[in-house]
Amino acid sequence: MLVKDIVERAVALYNDEGYARVTRTQYLQFLDDAINQLILSRPDAHVVTATVVLVPGTRQTLPEDGLTLIDITANKTVAGVIGGPIFQVERQNLDYFSSWQTVTPGSLIEEFAYDIRHPRTFWVSPPSDGTASVEMDYSAKVPEYAKMADDFAVVMEMEIPVSPVFKGPLVYYMLYLLYSTDSSSANDRNVAAQYERSFYTSIGAEYQATLTVIPHNAPTQSGVPVNG
Repeated sequence: MLVKDIVERAVALYNDEGYARVTRTQYLQFLDDAINQLILSRPDAHVVTATVVLVPGTRQTLPEDGLTLIDITANKTVAGVIGGPIFQVERQNLDYFSSWQTVTPGSLIEEFAYDIRHPRTFWVSPPSDGTASVEMDYSAKVPEYAKMADDFAVVMEMEIPVSPVFKGPLVYYMLYLLYSTDSSSANDRNVAAQYERSFYTSIGAEYQATLTVIPHNAPTQSGVPVNG
């Protein structure tokens, strides 16, 4: 999905084919805002998998481009050798059941804790000795296209690292922002509100559709799989 796939659609629906109502730079700014809002609302919209070397101690921070943590899957060396799995636990359970902050640091991590109230921070147990590295998935920032607006034609041909299934929501959010620019028009405010609702409805509907088809264990009754 290219930048122009989103921008040109928004331009057409806003009846601004000549960029007379809004400048090219502003369209790119609105696209940046739309992408950021999409990733904040649906962290799975842009996920990066990376091997990350941990700093010494229990408290860790996502890579510079990270927004929220998705999962930490395993210990993994920079050379690519995978160690044991890492399990997610609640921070309060670590505090209550162990002295995890003071145990001997190590190079292999057994557990991690995460609190969405601190989206760029997570904790590991045992503490990292500075050589531990893990494989993690996290939602990440994308390029800010408005900063490259001086070469608009080139920017329009750039790839947006987001699945094409989110094309509609991105267009909806751009139109919400475009119609919100004229706060004096009651009609524009109503249209903006409709596009904002369409954005949140569409990303929610896409998520529900995904849940119906992803692999999952058979339903259970009292722990016993249900046949059929």
